[in-house]
Amino acid sequence: SGSDMVPKLLEICAAEGHAVYFFGSDMSTLEEAKVIVEERYPGLKVAGMDSPPVGAVIDWDNDALCEKMRSSGAKLLLVCLGCPKQERWIFAHHKETGVPLSIGVGASLDFIAGKQKRAPMWMQKTGLEWFWRMSSSPKRLVSRYGKDLVFLTKAAADQARSQRRRGGIVPAARVATENSMPVERLTWKGELQKSDLSGAPLPEGVALPVLLDASQVTFMDSSGLGRLAALVRDCRSNGRQLVVTNASAAFRSPVASAKMESLFPIAENDDEAMRILVSRSNQSAPRQTSAEGVRWVSFEGSLDALQHDEMMAALETNIGSLGDDAALVIDLRKVDFIDSRAVGGLVRAWKLVSARGGSMFLHGAGESVREIIALLRLDKMLPEWKGEAPA
Repeated sequence: SGSDMVPKLLEICAAEGHAVYFFGSDMSTLEEAKVIVEERYPGLKVAGMDSPPVGAVIDWDNDALCEKMRSSGAKLLLVCLGCPKQERWIFAHHKETGVPLSIGVGASLDFIAGKQKRAPMWMQKTGLEWFWRMSSSPKRLVSRYGKDLVFLTKAAADQARSQRRRGGIVPAARVATENSMPVERLTWKGELQKSDLSGAPLPEGVALPVLLDASQVTFMDSSGLGRLAALVRDCRSNGRQLVVTNASAAFRSPVASAKMESLFPIAENDDEAMRILVSRSNQSAPRQTSAEGVRWVSFEGSLDALQHDEMMAALETNIGSLGDDAALVIDLRKVDFIDSRAVGGLVRAWKLVSARGGSMFLHGAGESVREIIALLRLDKMLPEWKGEAPA
């Protein structure tokens, strides 16, 4: 559990000379935890602490918080906001903090400071700590654990069905085409599981767009999904596109269950995959138009760390010339992906528009983008534009 992991992480940080940062809980708990861990782990440095005010995350001064974390030099950020608030905050702001590793640890610092009591050891060892926690805070945790049970039951059923089908799966037919655009081709095949991931190679360096042929995948468990997430991360960190092509049913099913479809496009064949890559490589600059007192800014392709500066420059330019009480509409009809940094940019733009007395809306966001907005509970702050769109 996180409560077992945190002491081990702090021990490693003390040994390696890495500073840590505490965020969440309350200042009394953080201060007590700081004294305890610095005494318990000689050499450990708590570089900073912050306890945000009660209320919605959007109302916090997240830019200032991230700047403090970035300037602290911390290598580990422990976020104690409770689930799922801490996960949402990390997703939206981890890149701005500059801290290499951010982890949501719930009540772990409360346990260290003695503010909350952990389950008896026999419950920890038998996997019943969740029951102890739920009994201690039923109003807060019964609903959450109920949702977890529904998800786990469905996931277990999907996994069982996948296991039963393993022997009868026929790889998808692969359709290849010639193309002039240089790409790195990967082929994953066989059963991708914890005991053997040799059928899912990763590139040593991602210098070109990646075309992943998943036609020969016959089974994939959570370890296979982890390998896929690593490939997504490597592509994004190197500024390269990833497109999956010819995906088998054994690949598509676990990806859908894990809600990973929004992380990359899945093409039916190589020809469609190449069209996607070419269209993204020709991604045009943001466009702006005005109609009846409404300022429109249109984006296309992926809004991620690579496009962040260009996106913010376009938004700030338009906001700077926006009249009082005017509306700014962000046209996302041609956007197929948005990452946490871009979402943070939209939030900052919303604050700038609100400070001028204006309103900001989104328009035409696709399913994958809407999922990210809803995940962060920003759909009420950034509502859908109901009026007509310019041609």
